[in-house]
Amino acid sequence: MSQGNRRLAAIVFTDIVGYSALSQRDEALAIGLLDAHNSLIRMIVKRHGGREVKTIGDSFLIEFSSALEAVRFAVEAQGELRKSGTEGATEGVSVRIGVHVGDVVDRDGDLFGDAVNIASRIVRVAEGGEVCISGHVHDQVVNKVPYRLEKMPHQPLKNIELELEIYRVVLPWESGPVPAATVAANRIAVLPFTNISPDPNDGYFADGLTEELITALSEVRGLRVIARTSANRYRDATKSVDQIGRELGVSHLLEGSVRKAGNRIKVTAHLVDARSQEDVWSDMYEKDFADVFSIQSGIAASVVDSLKVRLLSTEKARIQTKETENVAAYVAYLKGRMLLREGTEKGVHLAREQFEFAIREDKDYAKAYAGMADSVMLLGDYLFSPIPQALEEARTCVKRALALDPNLAEARVSLANLLMYDYRFDEAEKEFRRALETNPSYATGHHWYSTCLQMFGRQKEAIGEVLQAEELDPLSSAITISTIYRLCGFASDEEIEKRIRKLEGIDPTSPLITEARMVHGFARKDWAGAMVHLRKMIERDPEDPFLDMDLAYLYAVTGRTEEAKQLVKKLERVPEDSRIRGQLLAFVYVGLGDFDRAFEWLRYALSKKEFFISWLRSNPLYASARSDPRFGDLMRSAGLPEG
Repeated sequence: MSQGNRRLAAIVFTDIVGYSALSQRDEALAIGLLDAHNSLIRMIVKRHGGREVKTIGDSFLIEFSSALEAVRFAVEAQGELRKSGTEGATEGVSVRIGVHVGDVVDRDGDLFGDAVNIASRIVRVAEGGEVCISGHVHDQVVNKVPYRLEKMPHQPLKNIELELEIYRVVLPWESGPVPAATVAANRIAVLPFTNISPDPNDGYFADGLTEELITALSEVRGLRVIARTSANRYRDATKSVDQIGRELGVSHLLEGSVRKAGNRIKVTAHLVDARSQEDVWSDMYEKDFADVFSIQSGIAASVVDSLKVRLLSTEKARIQTKETENVAAYVAYLKGRMLLREGTEKGVHLAREQFEFAIREDKDYAKAYAGMADSVMLLGDYLFSPIPQALEEARTCVKRALALDPNLAEARVSLANLLMYDYRFDEAEKEFRRALETNPSYATGHHWYSTCLQMFGRQKEAIGEVLQAEELDPLSSAITISTIYRLCGFASDEEIEKRIRKLEGIDPTSPLITEARMVHGFARKDWAGAMVHLRKMIERDPEDPFLDMDLAYLYAVTGRTEEAKQLVKKLERVPEDSRIRGQLLAFVYVGLGDFDRAFEWLRYALSKKEFFISWLRSNPLYASARSDPRFGDLMRSAGLPEG
């Protein structure tokens, strides 16, 4: 027998509670239950890149390369067991899971060592249906998973002398679909830095410094950082520090001012405890403009040090990295990001020009390529340019950005989106996870990862990710409306209404309020109410083909068949290169009850790689289509699971 190889690994034990008692009562039922359980566990292990080491009676010993994947496996396993009926199918029978990380010895495929022994003891602490993790695992996944980690009272582990902290993972279904916001330690918001420069046109730099600080701090795993969209709501706010802290659910606020005069720049910064309203740290920097990068890294490092957050060596290196030595390129990048946030056709085109200038100034500036990719993809998404052309250009930019900086989260998320457009969904999921491991506070990453999970039909996980995005960017209208779409059919009317009221609070004039009320009307099958809000949307944008689709569907389900068919003729003229025609027509035919034509158009949409599958998997109005045997064939053709 070989001596074995030693390595670090995440170890998972699963155990069926009550299995022995069930075997004595009904052996045939127990064997059937065990077979179903084993099949399901093996499928999920494979999905998360784990290795089944062995089974021991009704238990599994599983190895993962990271604690994060081990916890994701455990949560998904409990969710799937619960959904399938294997978990709790028989009174007194359920599954518990324990996770630990540490040194193991691999000897002929089997694992030995303290880490294995500890994991086998932790699983005994869990109740049926629960996931328990060690403190070592907690430290590696905190702020990287959208679940609360609840510290358990100290309890000795049999034959384990070392005193260990144990945490219970609060699973999504335990606290309802929308957990209440809480103020978490080391949860921080960077408020917009004030521009006090003689030239008001230099305001872009104050905005840019704010954004760069958010990015730098977001990559520290011990911090949770509110996204710029939400923090920007407090520009020139007269609210008190403690009120802003409560509204954003943060423990600390970073604020400051910027004064640029000629080639000199002066920056002041204050880190404030939101509850006591006292300064935790403050400093003033006055340097040549060319030294702006050292100011940025200095502030980020001081904030981390003041909050007593332990930095990994990779995180420290990221904070200290100068992404470009070219100040002109840096300025152009900041201007481009500011223009991109406008969301208008003119703004996106101007942003693209700034990114092009930045690249001309510094051909090795990774963030400029990522910005360029985002701008050309937005032009395609908004139908301002042909989608195939936009995607091809974005691919080139993303490839270059990642060649220069493989850990750039923004580029990883852009790559994941491109992979979804190519129907390479497994690869897309890996890229989303890699991006969020690098930057766990990246709200946009969680937002789009939610869409990816919907493609797989993993609705609870998709909801968990969009709620994570909402927590990180609570005042983002775009994320709030996405949350409403995700929750329709899965949450109460009260929860949907809560978010519609939130949209009204963010911007009472936003057209998204009307859209949200229309969507809610569709979900409740309140056709008259949905029609009222749809008419308002059509008045605002009569050329939107998606609104023609919605109107045709409402005509179809309310018996106005001829009017629906007239709109079908209009939708058939939607340009093919828009990559939306098939999904529009399929939805109308579902409303007409003509499933043969609906599936013809769904197959057409699939052949053109239209970006519609997440909608098909989650929309309550597609439930009848999902129960059709042809739906499974459609999903298999896309390389996705049927269920």
